[in-house]
Amino acid sequence: MKRILGILLVLIFPMVLWAEISPEDSQPKEENKDTAKTTVATSTPPTPTVKKVTFNPGKRNPFLSQEEVTAIEQNRKAEMRRREEEKARQMRLAQEEKERLVRLQIEMEERKRYPAREIMDKIRIDGILGNEAIVNSEVVGIGSVVMGAQVVSVTDDSVWFLYKGQRFQRKLPLL
Repeated sequence: MKRILGILLVLIFPMVLWAEISPEDSQPKEENKDTAKTTVATSTPPTPTVKKVTFNPGKRNPFLSQEEVTAIEQNRKAEMRRREEEKARQMRLAQEEKERLVRLQIEMEERKRYPAREIMDKIRIDGILGNEAIVNSEVVGIGSVVMGAQVVSVTDDSVWFLYKGQRFQRKLPLL
């Protein structure tokens, strides 16, 4: 029994010491006339207040010197500038590639419309001898085929060809 009282005393005594008395409790207590007992109010121990710590990114880091902060800011600005330049370069390259593809598409459509242009510049008239002509260092006559183009007619200063259904003329160069 003494042990139980000792344990209770050890457990209850600190609680009594830590108990706070509220302003209502500091006034004298009235006795309940019906029961003739007094009531003792005990309050709960106060909860510790926790100070909320927040990080404000707008403020300077206290662990960095002013030179370090300046260097970091300069590096950040340089990186942003580099990214903007890279983005502009990528856009310029994309635009150039788009223009190249458009030119290629136009060229392909033109080749389909005018197939003779493929070989027109490759055929060179070296000379004309009556009904025969010297084309790319070969003597050819009417009906001959040069690079896939058929010789249709030979005049005094030019040769007419037919290539994929299209007629074109190559003239004798002036010396």
